[in-house]
Amino acid sequence: MSALAPVATDSTNHRRSPRRETILLVGLVGLAVAVVLFGLVFPELLAPAVAIAVLAAIVALDWVLPSGELRQMSGRHWMR
Repeated sequence: MSALAPVATDSTNHRRSPRRETILLVGLVGLAVAVVLFGLVFPELLAPAVAIAVLAAIVALDWVLPSGELRQMSGRHWMR
């Protein structure tokens, strides 16, 4: 019975994946547009805005990618 559970989970994640990827893509494009607009209004704060946007993109990609390597590393780090 445990052999059937991963198969069911994989098919569910596979069907949900294109929607999650689309949402991620729209979010990343929106984030890039927001950083550009913020940079036009506040040019002196462009570097921190880009840094925060890159960090947000890394976290978002980690949540979408199936491996979740960053979540696993942060969990081990905080348990020490």
